[in-house]
This record gives sequence, structure tokens and C-alpha cells, in this order.
Amino acid sequence: MIHIFSIHSPITFLIAYTIIRKLGLKKEDVILLSSGYEVPFGDFRVEPAFHKISNSIFRKIIDFNAPKAHDRYIDVLTGNQPFIAYIDLMSYYLKVLVTHSKCISFNFIEEGNSTYQSYDDMTDLTWSERKTNYRIKGFFDGNLFKIIIRALRGYNLRLLSIPYNYMAFVNFKNIKFFCFSQNAFFNIPSDKRVILKPEANKEIQDMALGLSLINDCIWIDCSNGMFTDIPETYYHRAIDKAIGLLPYEIVEKKLIYVKLRNKNNIANNYLCTSLKNAGFTVEILSNSIILEALFIVSKNCYVIANLSSALEYAYCFGHKAYSIYSLFDVKKSSIFDRMDGFWSNIRSLNG
Repeated sequence: MIHIFSIHSPITFLIAYTIIRKLGLKKEDVILLSSGYEVPFGDFRVEPAFHKISNSIFRKIIDFNAPKAHDRYIDVLTGNQPFIAYIDLMSYYLKVLVTHSKCISFNFIEEGNSTYQSYDDMTDLTWSERKTNYRIKGFFDGNLFKIIIRALRGYNLRLLSIPYNYMAFVNFKNIKFFCFSQNAFFNIPSDKRVILKPEANKEIQDMALGLSLINDCIWIDCSNGMFTDIPETYYHRAIDKAIGLLPYEIVEKKLIYVKLRNKNNIANNYLCTSLKNAGFTVEILSNSIILEALFIVSKNCYVIANLSSALEYAYCFGHKAYSIYSLFDVKKSSIFDRMDGFWSNIRSLNG
């Protein structure tokens, strides 16, 4: 039996890796469909997701009927064998994957923030489509044009109507929801949730780039403006307040490990500059490190961030997790307001 995992990030790879070990799957029976994520091991079979190889104008013409072209691609990868799929969200290409004639079943794996929402609302389904202006310019720039193209390319109404959110599939027979935390897949019955506990083995240590911390502080630099639309200046002020409220153990040690957002430059990074001005030594964690793996191999650390699912992973792997969001002068509604279980584990630096 072939097992296909959809991965696009460190956390989706880490949970795929843990599932493979838990189920005792042979690596030759596993295919990792990557949406651009570079897998840190060389002995897994990693193949590009279909939309990554069919993204040029030429390929879109050749693969004009996208679902059929996708089916042919999967047939080649699997050698026409039946398979089980492991997906995070029911995106367009994953809808095609799980409706493939040889897909005998599928399961969900956690992927981060969306996994921790305690409830859903209409914005999760409609997003910004209702706001699109379909005048001439809006037609070519907006969603209506995309919808028409998708219909022409084979995404029929029945395929498109498959629900996006995992909650819609809770009553499917034999489906499982794999996750690391009790707070993930909040509304899924316990008999369908599989809580995974990764071992701190050599491969996990490799994901952490050989680093293991004890009683240290890890600060994740992330304003999360994409979820809140709050200007960076408010994030900077929250950082300054947070530095003055750090626990005594951190202040005494004077060493903080910082995980920067990808491609951020330490020379002009506000968090690093502020910490150095406050007398701290700053160690920058490599962009290649998988933070969740670092949490697994480390002990009793302090993990600080703004709004990030990494805080939940820090907590469930045995660390103290702190959010600085309570220190923002301005707050706006976001999906994090709907993460009840998440907030029960996260401390605020202001007490």
C-alpha cells in the first residue's frame, strides 16, 4: 500500500515523519508531495506537488484539464497502485488527490494555526470573495476570473463543493486526525484523534541541527500582521515592554536565542537590536532549524512569541510558553481569538 503525505512546512513534515514511525511504514511505500518545502533527509521519496510542476503557461496548456492531468501524475508516482492520503486542508489539488479512483481513504494531519480553532465562522469559507469588485479591472484581477478559469479547466461544481474545512469530514468512516497536542482538532471526537509523541531520536536531533537547550530562552520574532493587520510599530512597542517583564531566570542568564522570520536581516532587526541594547547576548537560530524538533530535544526552556502555533508546540513538548500579544496597545480580531485551548496553555508576560 502506498501512503501519500502532503507537506508544505516544517510542522507538516515533522508530523508526517512521526506518523511514518508510529505506523511502521516502509520508506519505499511513502511518497512526500512537497509544495516547495525542502525535506531535511535524503532517504525519503520526495516528489513535487502537481501545482509546482504545472505552473508555467506551457504546462497549463498541456495540463488544461487539471484534475485529469493530476490523476495521471499520481498514477505515474504510485505505479497505478491504491494509496492512502494524509492531508492538512482540503485545498483544490488535495480535493483532486482524495477523489482519485485509487485513493482508498484519507486522513488529516495538523498544519498549524487553523488546527487550533475552537469553532469556525463564515469568513473561513468566504474569505474575501464577497468583497471583490467585478467591474472590468476587477474581473481580470479578482476571483471571478479565477473561478471561470477553474471551471474551464475541469474543476466541476461537485469537485469544488467539497468542503474546505476538516470539521466537515468528522463523520467519515475510518478517518483519523493526527496531531501533537490535545488542543489540536478541538471538536474532533477522541476516538478519531491520534495524539503523537515524537521521540528525541537522531533524526529529530538532525532536524534541530544538533542543538539542544536546557533552561534557555527562545524568542520567535513574528509580528503576525497578516492575521491582525496591526502596524509593526505596535509590535515594536510590545517588544520593549516584554523585555522589561522577562522572568528573573532569563534576565540573570543574559542569553536569548532568536528565531528570525525568513530572510530577515539581523543588522536591522528591531527585536535583536532591542535585546542587545538591554544587555542581552543574542544567538540567531538558523533558518534551516525545525523549531518543533528543537523543542523536542530541549528541556525546560522559556519560549516567547507574539501569535504563533509554535507556542502551543513549545508547551506540549514541555516548555514554558509566553505571548507578548497582551502588551499590544491595539488589538484586532483574528483567528487566535478562537483558539480557546491554545490560550489556556500560553502565559502572558504581564502576568
